[in-house]
Amino acid sequence: MQFKVRRILSKNIEKEISDIGFSPSYLDFGTQKHRFLNIKIYDLKPEAATIIKQTALSCGTDAAVHRGVLDHSAKLSDVILSGSVSQLKNAAEKLKFQQFSLGKISIEISKQIEIFEKEFSSCNSKISPEIMGILNLTENSFSDGGKFLDPKNAIEHAYKMIEEGAEIIDIGAESTRPMSEAVPSDIEIKRITPVLAELRKNLACNRVKISVDTRNSATAQAAAELGADIINDVSGLAYDPDMAKTVKETGLKVVIMHSRGTPKDMDTLCNYKNVTEEVYFELLNRVQKASDIGIEAQNIIIDPGFGFAKNNEQNFELLKKVKEFKSMGYKVLCGLSRKRFIKSLIGTENRTEADLEVLDELTAQASLYFALNGVNIVRVHNVAKTKQALNLAEKLF
Repeated sequence: MQFKVRRILSKNIEKEISDIGFSPSYLDFGTQKHRFLNIKIYDLKPEAATIIKQTALSCGTDAAVHRGVLDHSAKLSDVILSGSVSQLKNAAEKLKFQQFSLGKISIEISKQIEIFEKEFSSCNSKISPEIMGILNLTENSFSDGGKFLDPKNAIEHAYKMIEEGAEIIDIGAESTRPMSEAVPSDIEIKRITPVLAELRKNLACNRVKISVDTRNSATAQAAAELGADIINDVSGLAYDPDMAKTVKETGLKVVIMHSRGTPKDMDTLCNYKNVTEEVYFELLNRVQKASDIGIEAQNIIIDPGFGFAKNNEQNFELLKKVKEFKSMGYKVLCGLSRKRFIKSLIGTENRTEADLEVLDELTAQASLYFALNGVNIVRVHNVAKTKQALNLAEKLF
């Protein structure tokens, strides 16, 4: 007799369990046993690592620790705790009352489970990323500098992107390409004002959100008064000491991006031992500072900052692990449109129409990848190509 056997996807597990006739009253609990996740806990003493491992084993799962934990030859050990949601909930409950501050670790494990379950629910609700169309009101941006410096051209291009499917228009008046000079806020405001005022006047239905890409608090304040919805700060609120306060007082949403230094020196600051971990925790630290000053969690969007203080290899490593940033619990924005590490795939630094066409195709492919990895917003130059890719993603969810 030949048996039929196949694998099924975790994201489909609830429907699959229901379809085989599993008891509806136990469906939620049963599903937890088939959802798996891995949680990494850093820098634990051997005693604490041992307790976590023993607790995991008692719950029918396991934890990986440094080989020196057993004989205490390792002073500290990271721990990777793996299991089903059901097993990890059980382990977190047991750790609540353990010594070595493991009660605090129990809280963090429970937070990760909660974030994971919310993400899991989102995967099943066919949510595709929002498209953020880039509108550069600059003289020297790396692909379209000077093209939309005239307000009339900028407004026409914004409407074109909206027609093609953009749900957010990101207006920037300062180039942040490597080695670029800072632009004073008064010049930013002068460039942004006529465009933002016109768009807001004609978008009364609020179907499309307007983001302003700036590091300056004065520009952010002016943008808020003109009706902007989002401040996109590539410095992660680190450039202008008044930016976090301004964001809080205006109540706008804010994109907190990972970067190091400024565009002038960021290419010299790519010294990472583990790029994903360092970017993750540096970004988390900036988010925590934003929370401490009073910016509400629902107003925070995070961006791993492709191309900012990262070399080509580091950018691709971040790209492979982008889904890990979902474990912070915030919306994730990603932008790699026409950036140098994408250009490296076609071996050109030119800006011919043919080159841009290829780069935009690659960006659209990356946007499909982002969609399948839970990214919430994709920031692109070519909205039409990206919209086509995300229409395909909708069919694959």
